[in-house]
Amino acid sequence: MTLIVASLFLPFSPQFEVDATSGLEAAELADSNLVKVASETDGKGRKRTSSVHSNTPFSMNSGSMRMSPVGTVDEALLDETSGAVTVTDDQGVIDEALEEDKPVITPDQLLENLTNPASAANMATQGGSAGLPGSASSANLAAIGNENVGGGSDEEFFNVAAQQQQLPQQNGLGDNYEGRARSSDSLARFTSNSPNESVTSLLSLASGGRPVVHSAVGTGHSASMTPTTGTIVTPKSRTVPDYNAAVVDVSKIKEKHNEMYSSLPSMKRTSFSKNGQRRKSEIHELLHSLPSSGLGPSRTIDETARFEENDDTNVSDDDDSDTNIDEDEDSDLESDTRQTYNVPKFGGYSSLSKAKINLRQSHEIFSQIPWKIVPSQKGNGAMKNAINIASAEKTIHDPVRWVGTVGIPTDEIPTGIANNITDTLRDEYNSTAVITDDITFKGAYKNFCKQILWPTLHYIIPDNPNSKAFEDHSWNYYQKLNQQFANKIVETYKDGDTIWIQDYHLMLVPAMVRKQLPKAKIGFYLHVSFPSSEVFRVFAHREEILEGIIGANSVGFQNKEYARHFLQTANRLIMADVSPEELKYNGQIVSITHTPVGIDFFTLNNELENENVKQWRQMIRNRWQGKQLIVCRDQFDSIRGIDRKMLAYERFLNDNPEFIDKIVLIQICLSKYESVELERQVMVIVDRINSMSSNISSSQPVVILHQEITFPQYLALSAEADLFLISSLREGMNLTCHEFVVCSEEKNAPLLLSEFTGSASVLKEGSILINPWDTVQMARSIKRALDMPRDEKRRDWKKLMKSVINNDSDNWISSSLGKINAAWEFNEERSTVFSLSHSALSADYKRTSNHLFIFKISDPPNSRTLAMLNELGSKNTVFVLSHLSKATVESLYSRVVNIGLIVENGAYVKIDGTWHNIVQHIDWMKEVMKILDDKIERLPGSYYKVADSMVRFHTENVEDKDRISAVVGEAITHINTLYDKKGIHAHIYKNIVFVQEIGLSVKALRFIFRYYNNSSNVSKSPMKTYGGMPSFNEQIEFACITGSSSPIIEPLFKRINDKVNEGTLRVGYSIVYGDPTSTYAKEHVSGLNELFTLVSAVSK
Repeated sequence: MTLIVASLFLPFSPQFEVDATSGLEAAELADSNLVKVASETDGKGRKRTSSVHSNTPFSMNSGSMRMSPVGTVDEALLDETSGAVTVTDDQGVIDEALEEDKPVITPDQLLENLTNPASAANMATQGGSAGLPGSASSANLAAIGNENVGGGSDEEFFNVAAQQQQLPQQNGLGDNYEGRARSSDSLARFTSNSPNESVTSLLSLASGGRPVVHSAVGTGHSASMTPTTGTIVTPKSRTVPDYNAAVVDVSKIKEKHNEMYSSLPSMKRTSFSKNGQRRKSEIHELLHSLPSSGLGPSRTIDETARFEENDDTNVSDDDDSDTNIDEDEDSDLESDTRQTYNVPKFGGYSSLSKAKINLRQSHEIFSQIPWKIVPSQKGNGAMKNAINIASAEKTIHDPVRWVGTVGIPTDEIPTGIANNITDTLRDEYNSTAVITDDITFKGAYKNFCKQILWPTLHYIIPDNPNSKAFEDHSWNYYQKLNQQFANKIVETYKDGDTIWIQDYHLMLVPAMVRKQLPKAKIGFYLHVSFPSSEVFRVFAHREEILEGIIGANSVGFQNKEYARHFLQTANRLIMADVSPEELKYNGQIVSITHTPVGIDFFTLNNELENENVKQWRQMIRNRWQGKQLIVCRDQFDSIRGIDRKMLAYERFLNDNPEFIDKIVLIQICLSKYESVELERQVMVIVDRINSMSSNISSSQPVVILHQEITFPQYLALSAEADLFLISSLREGMNLTCHEFVVCSEEKNAPLLLSEFTGSASVLKEGSILINPWDTVQMARSIKRALDMPRDEKRRDWKKLMKSVINNDSDNWISSSLGKINAAWEFNEERSTVFSLSHSALSADYKRTSNHLFIFKISDPPNSRTLAMLNELGSKNTVFVLSHLSKATVESLYSRVVNIGLIVENGAYVKIDGTWHNIVQHIDWMKEVMKILDDKIERLPGSYYKVADSMVRFHTENVEDKDRISAVVGEAITHINTLYDKKGIHAHIYKNIVFVQEIGLSVKALRFIFRYYNNSSNVSKSPMKTYGGMPSFNEQIEFACITGSSSPIIEPLFKRINDKVNEGTLRVGYSIVYGDPTSTYAKEHVSGLNELFTLVSAVSK
């Protein structure tokens, strides 16, 4: 048996790498519009707009800055100095990849570099160096901390000190490396590391065999890593087609057209006036060499020339004009920006270089560049950490197989190479790759997941008029990608395997897999928040998403609030019947659970003993000696509440000016800025705060780190913090605060935590909960935390630590998998129904005495039914169960003697001519009728009927059928929310809404058993309430309950089975008729007539 974990990204990814290590070599590999080139030894800091105070010490120096990722790289074995740094958010969703723009050359030169003879004498390689523990001594590091106390920006403090810790250069290169000769026609320099490496060899890169420690927030670091030399080359993905809107603003189109020609540095156009007849002849030769099929009619040379000569805009090859903007690019698969390619008519080419690269890139470039498998930076770091640690420690006993995409564009990779990659991932890394085309991936991930799903799940309704997410048919891409995942899971699945599907990228997969594998064990876990039904209903495809999720046996959420929202949403939108821990829909019962994803305390605690962390702690103490530190670490986006945090901090300093020169708030920003406006708002507040300082050149109350610091730096800052502040406006589970609690064992610093994060439900005992919208309350909470006595800090920290340990990653793994198994076994038990055996029923009937039969009959009885009931009632105790009223049922069965009645679904029981009340509360009915009156006004044709203990809402006469589900869903949600704790429940059965006290049928069954099994205490008076127990001298030994599956009789089936298992009933039969998809009944017959025939024959 295997645990199949389906996640959008695999933990491992292929990496194409050439051994061209100098800056110039890395720059001249290819046209950046066609491939992405990222040198392993390059890196830079992030840009931002100018501050109000242009000379503030935290302004960037991009020329000397080195970017280091923060958080969790899967297995943490990637080079920290990579020029393409991938950062994920709290739930591990890939956010942005920063890459330095590089000069370009023609694709022909790249091909020459790949194919010309080698010149070993001109080779130059450089040993990678990363911001890792190296040869620097503690004294040197301490000196760095002291050196920066009086000067240098705080960003430079982290960068310069980290560079002092770099590993020694390898391969014997001297300081004048950049000036050494470079060969452009060397093949040998492209023979880098071996194409494939095993998991064991990758994991062995961590020094001393120590486990890799990750931050829960995205990319992370190990304590020691071996850097990779060379240049990473990644294929460019195709852009999503631009579907034109019905109404086109011509002026905007022209403006975008002009902007495109003036701002794309990667485009190269050369007029024929500069090249003459030679260029024409080259194109003529090329066009004639192209295959005629698939390219459309060829253009004439004159047409091609005329196309380019009419292009008045020529972009300089030098890419150093004022209009050349140095952008922070996304990894191509995650790019938000739409790339527009101007293709000539009939499939012709506007330049020889472009034609060659389009023909050759997939067949020649990536077929010759060496590749290897490396740990992927993308995906949910917390989830992968938890599974990897649990698998290594045998918390998960079964082998784990991953299913996901490879994390790079695949359209331009030759089929043979792609097959080799997938085979290697499957055989050596327990990873099954889902290879999808680039357009499908980008349409599903970047357009639907990132622009529609993620914002809405975090209470941000996507209403940007410039968004292309809805126009680009992103739902179709999302469906296609989910179906590809489902197909790959089915292909991988073997009997007995457990399928665990992760997060919102794959919400449709559970139902898709269930359709092909009806008996499979399937779990789904949502790592982000789930909004209220009022927000979720804005999705155009809301029903499809909900039905996709509940294809699983068990659905998990981070906390109880998200689980409750999901149940209410399913109840309202698809009219599923729900209870606090399960959902019933179309005969299927789905377990709804909540267990938070945690961190591994023991692994992280060991990492705090790392010498590098201790050195950084000393440096930080030296840097901010005598000051209190408030540490914050967030993605720079609109839901993290950074602007609200700064406003509250400003108010705190205004109210408490004595703290201005005694405190520093360090805000670490993960990922690039979501919008210029958000950055501007934050930086204006920051500049106002820093202007309060008496000496801004040496002391600032706010430090904004526009960079990702290293993992040891992050741990050291957390350990030295006097306060940790999280102000998210809405967030799933913020595991950064869990890590802070572990780091603060010495200082026991307080935690200020937004009540709108999932972590607030876990760490509410011991933390100071804040409302980020209330800046006054947040400012007061900062003051309270800083003034908190040591003993109170210690008490609160102990509470927090207990919560972190009790809700760690092992608990999440074991609890989630245990609930998936229990839900599957429960459904298997319900779905195991055998045909009723006449011989077994006859034998059990004859060897027992005192037989009880309960028949659930919904339709009016015919003469044969009445005769059968008369015959059975003469020798046995017989009851009829109905939802109708007392008067109606008495009228229908008045011709049957010696029969008991259970009416209104168990509210009243008639025994020996006497009615007994089972229902206890009916005072709620007037309020429910008021609610239904409102629904009747909105849904003409609907009506309700009032019985003694229930209200039934009917919609069969409604003309506007499309509105029924919405109005009925609202009514059910309204009633169940209002009376959730009063024992009143609304459910739908056969298109009728029943509102009644919960569990009346089971209470009626218990009353009947108590009535016949006990011998004293109660006289048989009319209308005796449920508390009574009439006298009866003989106990029931045989009980048979029959009927079609419904929410009323299913609990009776379960109760009879339980009594047999408990030994309180000698023989029990639960018999269902019809075609139930899932039931507690153990036996099955085709219909009521067959049942009566069998029972009548047995009783004779």
